Amino acid sequence: MLRRVLTMAFVALAVTAIPLLTPQRTLADERDFTLVNGGNTVITHVYVSPSEARDWGDDILGRDVLNPGESVFIYFSRYDAGSCFYDIRVLGRNGAEEGVLNRVNLCATDTVTFS
Repeated sequence: MLRRVLTMAFVALAVTAIPLLTPQRTLADERDFTLVNGGNTVITHVYVSPSEARDWGDDILGRDVLNPGESVFIYFSRYDAGSCFYDIRVLGRNGAEEGVLNRVNLCATDTVTFS
């Protein structure tokens, strides 16, 4: 009887702990968006910054690249809680600037395309 009670307690504990041990994505921020490479150049760096900021911050892609025709979902980490307007900059091979979009309203769109 005691063994059965301990087994049931262990199972209940395990079932309760599993969600705590598995990776969970946080709720999506309304500024998260899909970036589409609609051009002919491989995008190697992506920077997203509040429009009022003076610097671009860190490259979002890291070691990844975005080939022509591909898209990537950008999970937002550098945001100003009171702002929806952001500047987006992409670089291609050898650090060549492929484009900058200024004052993109990320609260009103969920897809941004560079062509």
